[in-house]
Amino acid sequence: MSASTVESSWERIFATRMSQGVALLVMYCLKEKHMSELEILKMKGLHGNCIACGAENTSSLRLQFHSIDEETVEGTFVSGPHLQGYEGILHGGIVATLLDSAMAHCLFQKEIKGVTADLRVRFLHSIPCMSQLTIKAWLTCAVSTLYELKGEVILDGKVMAKAKAKFMERANVEE
Repeated sequence: MSASTVESSWERIFATRMSQGVALLVMYCLKEKHMSELEILKMKGLHGNCIACGAENTSSLRLQFHSIDEETVEGTFVSGPHLQGYEGILHGGIVATLLDSAMAHCLFQKEIKGVTADLRVRFLHSIPCMSQLTIKAWLTCAVSTLYELKGEVILDGKVMAKAKAKFMERANVEE
């Protein structure tokens, strides 16, 4: 057996043991109500490759959000020069991604997996790179499997960008 075969065999054994361990942890957490089903889905990596929040994606922005109330989530993000458009200014696509992700997480807290159907962003002020931003999103309307949300990117108490979006529950989207 070559060294690479031995290494890949150990990797497979380790991965199998890890997945068995995760399965046991998931069952325990559900039984003891230590985690919601949504947190378990995240732990299992069903959203792990997301460019905005995926823990398994090495290029992810690593966004994390927490509930403010039943309708609102909030998170923080520190931008950097690798995310700039014009010199010293955070790229508009990154700003849109921050808002889109916050709104998606607003639905996640309600255990709804939705996809963006329409996203409208208003860029009110340029956002300097190396800024610590607060991102907020909240649900404004829900009709059947359609959801309307709003979000803001805030720097030092000032709204820098805002968005309004419509999401559609993922189960109703043709793949």
